[in-house]
Amino acid sequence: HHAEAQQALEDIQDRHKDLIKLEKSIRELHELFVDMAILVEQQGEMVDRIEFNVTQSTDYVEQAVVELKEAQQYQSSARKKQIIFASIVIVIIVIIVIILILQFK
Repeated sequence: HHAEAQQALEDIQDRHKDLIKLEKSIRELHELFVDMAILVEQQGEMVDRIEFNVTQSTDYVEQAVVELKEAQQYQSSARKKQIIFASIVIVIIVIIVIILILQFK
């Protein structure tokens, strides 16, 4: 009867050791899940920052396109004004030359 009790005690001790190992494994698994959750959260923040930066870059590019179109219009307008100014100067010079020619004849 003593041998059966001894065997039962050893079985209980073995089960206890197995339960302790299982508990340790479960804790390690829990730590892994916590670490993974932290990594996922950090990656989410990084993705959010990337998305924000891409959106901001898109806004900057759109604004740059608008400003380039405006600059092109200003340049075209300035070129027209230069041509008009040069034409007026040429006309004035021609008039002065004609006046001088007529005066010295």
